[in-house]
Amino acid sequence: MKSFMLTALFSVIAIPAMASSYQSQTDLNYGWVDIGNVDINAWQAKHRFFLAPVSTDGAVPLAEAAFMQRQSSLAATFTQATVDAAGQDVHNNAWSVGGEYMDRSHNYYAAVDMQFINNNKAYEATTKLGYFVQNDWLVTADIYHTKDDLGRTALEYGASTKKLLDLNTGDFIAITGGLRNHDDSTLTSYEVGADYYFGKNLSVGIGYHWISAGVFQSDNDGFEVRSNWYVLPNLALNASVGRVFLDDVSLDETAYQVGASYRF
Repeated sequence: MKSFMLTALFSVIAIPAMASSYQSQTDLNYGWVDIGNVDINAWQAKHRFFLAPVSTDGAVPLAEAAFMQRQSSLAATFTQATVDAAGQDVHNNAWSVGGEYMDRSHNYYAAVDMQFINNNKAYEATTKLGYFVQNDWLVTADIYHTKDDLGRTALEYGASTKKLLDLNTGDFIAITGGLRNHDDSTLTSYEVGADYYFGKNLSVGIGYHWISAGVFQSDNDGFEVRSNWYVLPNLALNASVGRVFLDDVSLDETAYQVGASYRF
C-alpha cells in the first residue's frame, strides 16, 4: 500500500512536469520575524489562474514565462498572521483579490489588487496602468486608495518598472524598481531589486527598500537576499533572508521566509 501511494504521488507531480504549458499556479509561503519581545509568524496561500495556457518552451526563465508572453490572469491570496506578545497570541486573517491584463497588440498593461483584513475597516486598493516600452520592459503608474482602521481614507501615487535582460549566454537578469509617495507625510518609499537567472530554473537575487524625505536620506530601510529554484518544470522552492532596520536600533531584526509553488 505504501509503495502504491508513493507511486501515485510521484505520478501527480511527474505527469504535469512533462507538459510544456500550465494555466494555474498555487503558492504556499511561511515567514517569521522576532521584533523585540514580539514574535510574528505568517502563513500565506495564493492561487493565480491564467486566462490562456502559459508555455514553458524556449530559453526564457520559468519564473518569467507569463511576463514575457503577456498572459493575463486572476489571483486570490489568503494570509494568516500570528502575533505573540508577552505570551498572548493574536491572530489576524487578511485577503486579497486582483488581476493583471497584458495586451500583446498595443503593449498596454493594467492591474488591480484589493487587500483587506477580517473584522477591520482598513483596506488598500491598488491600480496600475502601464505600457511595455519594449517586449521585456514594463513601466507603470500606480494609484493606491487606502483606508485605515479608524475609517480615514487617502490617495497615494507611485511608479514602478520591470526589465528582463537577456545576456545572450542562456542567463538573464530581472531588474525591478518602484516608488510611492505617502499622503500623510513628506516621506516617499523606494524599492529596487535584481534577480540573476542561471538558465531557466535557478535564480538568486537581492532587494533593497527604504523610506526617505529625499532619495538618499533614509529613515527606515531593509534588504533581502532571495532564491528561487524550479526543481521540476512545475514545482519550485524558494527562500529569502531579510534584514529590517528600524528607528530603534535595538529592534533591528532578521526576517525569514520559505515557500513552494506548483503549476498545473
